[in-house]
Amino acid sequence: MKKRDNHTKTAICGIINVTPDSFSDGGQFFAVEEALKQARKLIDEGATILDIGGESTRPGRSSYVEIEEEIQRVIPVIKAIRQESDVLISVDTWKSQVADEALKAGAHIVNDITGLMGDEKMADVVAKAGAQVVIMFNPVMARPQHPSSLIFPHFGFGEPFTKEDIADFEQLPVEELMTAFFDRALVRAEKAGISQEKIMLDPGIGFGLTKKENLILLRDLDKLHEMGYPIFLGVSRKRFVINILEENGFEVNPETEKGFRNRDTASAHVTSIAARQGVEVVRVHDVASHKMAVEIASAIRLADDAENLNLKQYK
Repeated sequence: MKKRDNHTKTAICGIINVTPDSFSDGGQFFAVEEALKQARKLIDEGATILDIGGESTRPGRSSYVEIEEEIQRVIPVIKAIRQESDVLISVDTWKSQVADEALKAGAHIVNDITGLMGDEKMADVVAKAGAQVVIMFNPVMARPQHPSSLIFPHFGFGEPFTKEDIADFEQLPVEELMTAFFDRALVRAEKAGISQEKIMLDPGIGFGLTKKENLILLRDLDKLHEMGYPIFLGVSRKRFVINILEENGFEVNPETEKGFRNRDTASAHVTSIAARQGVEVVRVHDVASHKMAVEIASAIRLADDAENLNLKQYK
C-alpha cells in the first residue's frame, strides 16, 4: 500500500474466514468452492482486497490452530482465487510459515494481528518477499492481565515483552500504549529491511480494549497518519459496536434478520466516519453496505475534486 494519498477513496478489504469457528460466518466458507464463490461476490460488490484467514481470534471461543492445519485451510483458497482473479490478497496470520506459504501462493499482504511481535521470523519473511504488511496494535499482548485481555486466546510464540515492559505498559493511557507497541514493532520491521512504504498500521479495535478505549482510538485515527503510515482498520461486527446498539435499544440478536442487519448497518456507519478521516483500507464482512458508506464519506472528503454540477429535481 502506497503512502497516504489525500485524493484516493478508501479501499474495501472483504473478509473470507476459512475456519469452522469464525465469530462472523461460522465456517460457512470452509470449503474451497464456497470460499471462491464468496470471493467472487465480494469482488463484484466492490472489494479490491480479500483477507483470507484460517484461525479465529474470537474472544472466549477461539483456540490455537496448528501451523500445518492453518496452511491447509488458507493456501488452497488463495490458489483458487489467484487462478481467476488478480485481486489483492491479504493473509490474516501471525505465523511466519503460514505467511511464507501464502505469499508463495499469490498473496500480496500479510495481516499480522501480533504486529510482527508474535513470531520473530515474520518480519524476515515479509522483507524477503517484498510484501506489504499490516502491523496491528495488540493490547492483549501488551497487557495480558487486563480484564479486557483475559477473554482472548494467547497470541504469539513465547513472550515478546518482559515483565518490566508489561508493568510499564499497564500504566499507560491507551494511545501512549499503542505508540509504545508500534515503536517496538517498527524497529523490528526496520531491522528486517521492510521499507516504510510497505507498512500499514491497524489500531487493533476490539482486541483487549475497553469500550472507551475503542472509541478514543477511533476518534483519534489521525494520530496514526501523523506517524507517517496508512491505516488498515477493522471494525466490522465488533463487540463494542454491538454494545452501543444494545445500550440504545436496537435489536442485535444475529439469529434475527433485523439484528443481523443492524450489526452491519452500525459497522458501516463506523466505516463512513473512517473514510471521512481518510483511512486507506477498511476490513469488512458485508462489502455492499460498507461500499455505500465509503462512497458517501469519500465524496464529502474529496469535495474539492467534485464536479460543480447543477442537480436536477427529483421526480
